Amino acid sequence: MGDNILVRGSPGSGKTTLAIRVVEELAGLGFKAAGLVTEEIREGKARRGFRIRDLRGGEAVMAHVDFRGGPRVGKYTVDLKALEEVALRAMDMARGGADLVVIDEIGKMEALSAAFRERVVELLDLPIPLLATIPVGEHPFVSTLIERPDVSVYHLDRRNRERTKEVVKEDLLRILGHG
Repeated sequence: MGDNILVRGSPGSGKTTLAIRVVEELAGLGFKAAGLVTEEIREGKARRGFRIRDLRGGEAVMAHVDFRGGPRVGKYTVDLKALEEVALRAMDMARGGADLVVIDEIGKMEALSAAFRERVVELLDLPIPLLATIPVGEHPFVSTLIERPDVSVYHLDRRNRERTKEVVKEDLLRILGHG
């Protein structure tokens, strides 16, 4: 088993919720997390974009259907500057006393940034565990992460949400020397 955990699932499978709940439960045991989460921006039932939020403060809209002038992923235009400002700062903060690094998500939008990709690899090599979410589907960068010997991959779907959260938490506690 690796000391880094990737949770893979389809959109809506609960990846972000799992990451947030694991962080909250570990915080209740005294562990400090640093990193970022990606949240949907909705208008009614329609998804309009994505916001990236630093777990220790700071956020930005990183992709939106109304943005123009940047790289596109599906119907969304990605603001790489906003992504990098929040994500890179959040990942750098992980080096300053965090017990756990969380990245939700390492997906197509985030992987457009070379600096983001480099920082993810650097974090995987640190002696603290990384919990990250990844999408289903093929992506060259995500594939390189999955193939690493220091990574365990868990597949999440609506049926196994609670059990997967518990297994991920138990694995992190083991890695952190508390289980």
